[in-house]
Amino acid sequence: MSLSSAGFVVTFRYRVDPVHHDAYLALLAVFRDYVGALGLASFEVFRDDDDPGLITELHGYDSWSHYQRVDARGTPPDVERLYEQMDRLVEGGLKTVQSSRMTPWAIPDTP
Repeated sequence: MSLSSAGFVVTFRYRVDPVHHDAYLALLAVFRDYVGALGLASFEVFRDDDDPGLITELHGYDSWSHYQRVDARGTPPDVERLYEQMDRLVEGGLKTVQSSRMTPWAIPDTP
């Protein structure tokens, strides 16, 4: 059983004041369309139940090489403008976003 179809995942953690959640969700909807057009394997966004201002995004790629191909494309001007809007709503701006890259760790089948 596999819980993820992604072969490589990048996480992004940041804070958005709950007062701005509606506006930020609208921006995430546009961003979801963009990453979908890029061909990401998955895109999920989570809000911490105990700390609603804490947001975690999971960007799933088919593989490390898929991530590299997508990353090499650069950012189109309309997405740069989207990032500028997001920057104003993320506490401390996009420079405060913490990211990490993860590769699946295969769990062996039981005997």
